[in-house]
Amino acid sequence: MLSLKEQFNSFQEFLPALTDHEIKKYDEYFSILRSWNEKMALVSKKSIELSFATHFCDSVFISDFGKKFLKGNQIYDLGSGAGFPGLVFAIRNPDIKVRLYEKLLKKQTFLGAVVGQLKLQNVEVRGAMPEEKHQGLLFARAVMPPPELFKFLSTRMSDGSILIVNIGSQAEEPTPPKHFQKLEETRYTLPLDCGSRKAIAYKFVPRGT
Repeated sequence: MLSLKEQFNSFQEFLPALTDHEIKKYDEYFSILRSWNEKMALVSKKSIELSFATHFCDSVFISDFGKKFLKGNQIYDLGSGAGFPGLVFAIRNPDIKVRLYEKLLKKQTFLGAVVGQLKLQNVEVRGAMPEEKHQGLLFARAVMPPPELFKFLSTRMSDGSILIVNIGSQAEEPTPPKHFQKLEETRYTLPLDCGSRKAIAYKFVPRGT
């Protein structure tokens, strides 16, 4: 099996432009993930085998789509888990601040280890997302069902903030509440026959504004 670095180099023509430094960081990140996953099952065994496509490439596509809507210098990754897409965005955009929200302690510990070992000075690891207004761009990748997600974030997003969600390209698109306005969507295909995805951007416009 090719290393993550070799896979990135082999599929460069199908992906957004990546620097050698960036790919090196992803490879180091994956080494840490694979080691920790043997002890605490951060992602499934099948998922770890397909990490290049289902985690890293997916996060690169989501990151680039989300960055289009960024105003200011703050990114939030809700339910970051093993760090996708938050850590990938941080590696790809070292000048932008990224806050990872993860309520499980073991995953917080893992995220902290990656941030420390990769020297990601633009990343902050937090626990559960507090009920306070967040201004900026929020990623929510496979965190909770859309109806629950929209309800959860309705008390945590400031007027004009942007939410990025992604679903399978054939999945039924969620119907958001009126205060989440769809802005744009993008479709992309993952390598290694891992299927297609769709990312959707929503702008939060509270009632009465």
